[in-house]
Amino acid sequence: MDIIWLERLKFQTDTILEKVIKKSKRAMKKKELSIREKWLGVRFQKEVFDGYMSKVNIQWIDEVFGYGVFAEKDIPLGAYIGEYTGLVRKRTPRRDRKNDYCFEYTIGDWARNPFIIDAKKHGNFTRYINHSEDPNLESLAVYVGEVMHIIFVAQKPIKQGSQMCYHYGDYFWKKRRRSKKLPINVS
Repeated sequence: MDIIWLERLKFQTDTILEKVIKKSKRAMKKKELSIREKWLGVRFQKEVFDGYMSKVNIQWIDEVFGYGVFAEKDIPLGAYIGEYTGLVRKRTPRRDRKNDYCFEYTIGDWARNPFIIDAKKHGNFTRYINHSEDPNLESLAVYVGEVMHIIFVAQKPIKQGSQMCYHYGDYFWKKRRRSKKLPINVS
């Protein structure tokens, strides 16, 4: 699959890590982090620190979808699935427009945040989770260990063998239409 497997976030430089920690502390002080982000961080701290991954497998689907992630066992509602890992780096709008593996890295006020998680060359199985208008996963921003993390949890029970999907959000499709000239109604 030609990626460097990461169990945890990797920061491109120590300077970026320091800036992220500083921004996170400022966001905490200004009460920009939600109670939910902090509570879920405490709830899933062990899984994030341990690099836990649910029992899944990655399977080729077709030329349109590429790979997908499938449950190897039944998964209950609310179960932790995994963290979206990759290289935390500064956003570069021109290059990032063509990269479908970038996840917005939020810290409090999104408008002031210059960072993304880039899983194009560094990441784990979560980079293969496909989009769905009827998802069985939810992506959540959680605060763990002085930084934000993007995790996935089951938003409904998932049967063994089912494909795991989440809703990529309107911004993803808007960006993709601009860079790939896709039709307006993508589902």
